[in-house]
Amino acid sequence: MSTPTHPLNDRPSPPASPDFAGRRVITFESRRAAEMASLIQRYGGVPVTAPALREVTIERNERALDFARRLAGAEFDLVILLTGVGTRALVAEAAPALEPAQGEGATSDQDGNAGAQGASLMAAALSSVQLVVRGPKPAAALRELGVTRFVTVPEPNTWREILEVVRGLGDLSGKRIAVQEHGAPSHELYAGLEAAGARVTPVPVYRWALPEDTAALRQGLRLLADGGAAITLFTSRAQVEHALLVAAEEGLVERLRAGLARGVVASIGPVCTEALRAEGIEPDFEPEHPKMGHLVKAAAARSGEILARKGNQGDAPASAQSSSSS
Repeated sequence: MSTPTHPLNDRPSPPASPDFAGRRVITFESRRAAEMASLIQRYGGVPVTAPALREVTIERNERALDFARRLAGAEFDLVILLTGVGTRALVAEAAPALEPAQGEGATSDQDGNAGAQGASLMAAALSSVQLVVRGPKPAAALRELGVTRFVTVPEPNTWREILEVVRGLGDLSGKRIAVQEHGAPSHELYAGLEAAGARVTPVPVYRWALPEDTAALRQGLRLLADGGAAITLFTSRAQVEHALLVAAEEGLVERLRAGLARGVVASIGPVCTEALRAEGIEPDFEPEHPKMGHLVKAAAARSGEILARKGNQGDAPASAQSSSSS
């Protein structure tokens, strides 16, 4: 029997008003850190931002340029776009391969026209192939280009749903499929497509790295290990992997696992949950929808009950602890 993807105790949030009751909430967000912190504050929490990721653009991305040339040459049958940021980056990085050559004396206006022409040609090339998008963000990026014909993968938008949608489009034997990567290879997706007979071309457009300054991440991990914070929100596989990597550098892994087990661990969805379980960490729940707002609201609604069940009042102010124990 295979291990269930979702936490066993996953259930809808109780009707109680969502309230973190003044407790600290650790978040590993980077690009959307301010938005996450604002949501936590809205529900009565004290955000502790410990960024775990940095998007690094690939300089002179030859694989993206090669993708554009092959796409324009009708060498792909299907393209899978996994993220909105990645879709925009792919167009920006790949479009120069389709731009008309400029002479040495070209002006800046001519360069600008060439850039616009390259993007237009890229949009036309994408419009000529079957497109599958992982969710609303890459769909929005395509619409910005004027591309409106694509298939959207349903929630929770994991590689399993992507594979199911692609298989539903017909026989994959011999099909040439390009996949825009989202910071790291999606090995399970590639294996599933290849097992169905497809030929897969991964197209990296950026990669995940640790932040240049990891002081906040290290401080957040120590806070968790020492019991100074009891609520943790994870929103990606890369966050889990980087948090454990830095915890290992700090000699905190076992204490971190113990601290997380005593507290509340919220996972945004199945991929993140699998990454947590691979590190020996069992999440307490996933939200009803794999979205940041749903995650924070569910955590605010459920944290008090989960901590009480574990016999842990966390770092709630004394007034909140007194009222919850009365």
